[in-house]
Amino acid sequence: MKKAILILFVVMCLAQWMVPGKMIYDSEEIIAGGSVYKFKTEPIDPSDPFRGKYITLRFEADHIEFEDSTDWQSGEEIFVTFTTDSLGFAKAENVYRSEPVGVSHLHTTVSYVNNYSDDHRIVFNLPFDRYYLEESKASQAEQLYWKAQQDSAQVAYGLVRIGLGQAVLTDVIVNGKPIIEIINEINENNDEAFDAN
Repeated sequence: MKKAILILFVVMCLAQWMVPGKMIYDSEEIIAGGSVYKFKTEPIDPSDPFRGKYITLRFEADHIEFEDSTDWQSGEEIFVTFTTDSLGFAKAENVYRSEPVGVSHLHTTVSYVNNYSDDHRIVFNLPFDRYYLEESKASQAEQLYWKAQQDSAQVAYGLVRIGLGQAVLTDVIVNGKPIIEIINEINENNDEAFDAN
């Protein structure tokens, strides 16, 4: 009996290490070999409260237009391939019901289908809508991101690597600079100003 409990305990401990280890390995594989896309952000609901250790992002490239999208259903599993527009930002290229072979694609689900106007489109879920960062910098990052979204002269986008079915958000860029780099510069300038006083 004790031997069975010990074996069960060892298996449980291994599983606790193997599951996160596999997730990390998969993410690193995508980062190393996935295709890089710039997903331009757009404003989110300002009443949505700050969440703590991450910024909530919303992207423009969350849909694809069709002449007739009545064939698709909300909740349906799909595979999406992406291309880039003339400014270098990601846009959906095609949607498939079966996994495409040999090309980077995202395995996701249909959020909803719009057939009620001239704008026939399939809107799909993008699973990389949170950018996690150190809690001490998260509030500053949220404020910086909001300012960029409210000012049409500023450009903000998420740098995303897409592999074979999965995607990893690797950075948030505001006006050509990583958001963490901007926050570090702001904090250094504040420290220098404080030291000068």
